[in-house]
Amino acid sequence: MKHLRRALLIFLSCLGSFSEPAWSEIAQSYEFKVFLGEQEIGRQRFYVSSEGEQTDVRVDAQFEVKFFYISFYEYRHSNSEKWERGCLREIRSQTDDNGDAYFVNGNFENGQLQVKTQTGSWSNDDCVKSFAYWDPEWISGERLLNSQTGELLPVSILSLGEETISVQGVPTQTTRRRIITNDFTVDLWYAEDGRWVALQSTTKIGEPLRYVLQ
Repeated sequence: MKHLRRALLIFLSCLGSFSEPAWSEIAQSYEFKVFLGEQEIGRQRFYVSSEGEQTDVRVDAQFEVKFFYISFYEYRHSNSEKWERGCLREIRSQTDDNGDAYFVNGNFENGQLQVKTQTGSWSNDDCVKSFAYWDPEWISGERLLNSQTGELLPVSILSLGEETISVQGVPTQTTRRRIITNDFTVDLWYAEDGRWVALQSTTKIGEPLRYVLQ
């Protein structure tokens, strides 16, 4: 159980960031059900609004993993972000990771994104991006921001071609992409209009983790 919990929290810590979908210029709200194997463990809700070149984002995530009806892992995450022209300009996040508390506070000042976390602070004058699952054009670069810990993680990003999957019960033509980190690999599916419609990863002990669009 200890290994499952660690593998799960490493992956979930990178899911708390959301910004403007490539397929819309208006306010959006929708949610994913999250499954670990066959067990539904929670939901993640996204609220996105755009005005001009600025996008405001709010994310709420709640997960609970049970074993024989006994809860052994709980996760709560809230996150708000501001983006401008595809770059992160502000972030405020709070996380309760099974009793362990995390925060990330970041502001763009003097040409740099300045970030404070429970372990320290750093600044970066590049165009910092988080794990922008919602927009395939924004998933780029060699490092992405973990919105729970405030770390910049090294990544590799691959295109895997076209695939037909079920989205809300409808067969849908999609393109598939893969993000590889030192701790996990995640596959993402996008409809032909660029809309993010599915996610799947595998924990280190082989359990599939799936996001299902509602």
